Amino acid sequence: MKKIILLACFLLVTGCGAKYPESTNINLELPTQSSSVYTDSTASVRGHDARETPEIVVFKVKKKPVVTVSNIRSPHIVITERIAGGLGEQGLQFEKDSPVHILIEINKLLVSVSKPKLLYNSQAVSHVTLKVSNRETSLTRKYKREANHESVSRPKIDEIEKMLNDQLSNIVSQILSDTELREMIKMK
Repeated sequence: MKKIILLACFLLVTGCGAKYPESTNINLELPTQSSSVYTDSTASVRGHDARETPEIVVFKVKKKPVVTVSNIRSPHIVITERIAGGLGEQGLQFEKDSPVHILIEINKLLVSVSKPKLLYNSQAVSHVTLKVSNRETSLTRKYKREANHESVSRPKIDEIEKMLNDQLSNIVSQILSDTELREMIKMK
């Protein structure tokens, strides 16, 4: 009888069949921007996903099959919209034929969840490249963020999303406050 109770408790704690999320939903949080940064400047903004695979979460847990999870919307679209929204709040106007071109490139965006021993390890990596050209002049910035988190139980999808959201929100905030970028955009 004790063995049955112990087995039942074990199954309740570990779960009979591990359910994995079907998708994630990254959603960046940004502070309100000052509306007086750009007074008479225009730019075109576009994003590009340079990653080899579309997933942003990979579960690699011991002898179980690898599970991959993609975002509901393409991450480069979400990030480009946030950057364009922030620049718009700062007063930048968007024109397709502007001499100022801004390219946001997602090079790496992935949370790898593994369980090498007793604890689950979540490793989040975000690499974004910003390229700005204004006529003959160009500027390239590379942003890299990494974070690790260990837990006793498999991390929930909202915990994974928070890791990515924090990294990407930090990168986008840094882009929006970059004084050299602002000068490049304003340059006539």
